[in-house]
Amino acid sequence: MNANDIILQPDPARVMEGLRDTGYDFNTAVADIIDNSIAANASKVNILLQMDPAGEVFVYIADDGCGMDFDELKNAMKYGSAERSNKASLGKFGLGLKTASTAFCRGLSVISRGKDMVERKVQWDLDYIAITGAWNLKQPEIVPDEIDYLNETAQNGTGTMIVWEKIDRLLNDCKTRAAAMKALKKVEQSLEFHIAMVYQRFLDKNDQRTSNVTITVNGHEIEPWDPFCNGEENTTVLYEDELEIEMPEKSEIPELFIKAVLIPRRDEFSTREAGEAARVSNDMQGFYVYRENRLIHYGDWMGMFSKEPHGTLLRVELSFDHNLDEAFHVDIKKSRILLNEEIFKHIKDSVMPAPRRAADERYRKGTKKKVENASVDAHKASNRSIEEKAKSVENSRVEVTNPSTGEVQISNSNGVFKHRITVHHTEKPDQSRVIPVESIDNGMLWAPTIADGKHAVEINMGHPYYQKVYYPILEQNVLVTGLDSLLWAMAEAELSTFNEETKEQYEDMRFLVSKCLRKLVADLPDPEIDGDE
Repeated sequence: MNANDIILQPDPARVMEGLRDTGYDFNTAVADIIDNSIAANASKVNILLQMDPAGEVFVYIADDGCGMDFDELKNAMKYGSAERSNKASLGKFGLGLKTASTAFCRGLSVISRGKDMVERKVQWDLDYIAITGAWNLKQPEIVPDEIDYLNETAQNGTGTMIVWEKIDRLLNDCKTRAAAMKALKKVEQSLEFHIAMVYQRFLDKNDQRTSNVTITVNGHEIEPWDPFCNGEENTTVLYEDELEIEMPEKSEIPELFIKAVLIPRRDEFSTREAGEAARVSNDMQGFYVYRENRLIHYGDWMGMFSKEPHGTLLRVELSFDHNLDEAFHVDIKKSRILLNEEIFKHIKDSVMPAPRRAADERYRKGTKKKVENASVDAHKASNRSIEEKAKSVENSRVEVTNPSTGEVQISNSNGVFKHRITVHHTEKPDQSRVIPVESIDNGMLWAPTIADGKHAVEINMGHPYYQKVYYPILEQNVLVTGLDSLLWAMAEAELSTFNEETKEQYEDMRFLVSKCLRKLVADLPDPEIDGDE
């Protein structure tokens, strides 16, 4: 220290109020508390969200970890507490307990029973700090209910309980108690899933990578949620490897485990319940990043790619230990990371191309199936409309001479000609003018056909125009009838003016129009194949 140094003590109230706005949401805040419990070797963590008759909300988080003596308790409550000796600890910066808690409450109490079996309670009261203007840590009396709840978890052994009081940032202004209770229930449900996802490896009794922890929320034991659907037969592992990463000042070379998984489409899951539980959606695609087996980031591509329907089924695991913290720039909430440039480039250029192609292929198969299912009876109104007017506009006669080969004889104002087209026999006689099919030769969008002896048009459901233009409007009869009528009229015009010279010209015209439409609709949004029904 230099004799000329000036020591400036920060204003406690300003610091505490400022650190309330570090960007925590409720789920990440509670997870930070759970991290401390796991770091204390807890096997049980019980969380209670409670509203008293006056509408005040309280949060209790109790564990059966090693607990703390008085010096350890004071250190835990210190902003910027002493660094943990175990670098692999889920706790990282010495700020989480305080910043996570005061992001939602103005009163943070910690009650702990260490190996000396003495209960102690300390409290940060932000209103009291504002009055005193000093870092005054209160030592209020422990009330019997607090001891009872701690003992329910710790079984009269060592353990710790966190209490949030004067909660002012959890529920929006609810005008009635019923509305507040409903809002609190939503908070509870969201927290349950967050815990199931973030601590999956700790909750899963069969996972040997971590110690096991039982976590309850309001008495409900949380079951692990596996984003990679490992128990499903149709889950496909596309890539799996360990990447060695050299870090400065590290004697050992840490490894980054990378695993790309393609989960099933919703209709490919073993049960309907499994498909719903997998949460197949655009929001859940992307990287799932684990630090010391705890999920710290999920649900996006970290700037590599934008979210798009093609990637809905692709989930990529990135797992590392504390030795790679600097490479991932883990933040105070352990919820945001930033890959360094070399890792980013390797994953994007060397790891992701093949998995993304596989995801695109499975997506397109799913799109095709969904479009086909949606197309059943979607053209019924068109068939009825065309059937009523067809005879008055047809200017040709088509006789099928060989149904198995599609050979027909076309008679029109140009003469009589032999030709070959597809011949259909429909299961529904009232739907024999517009025939949706899986594909048409050369990728054409439409082609003339004969169905049950009637002039008809085939429409290719595999063409991007059908998937991107037709599919979103299949329930709108007027629009579908308008599009169908246009294609039927073009097919009928081809039959009415057909001759040997125009045969190839018509085929070229359909091919070029179909090719042109494929390019024109390329930037239109793809249909969602697995969003909420």
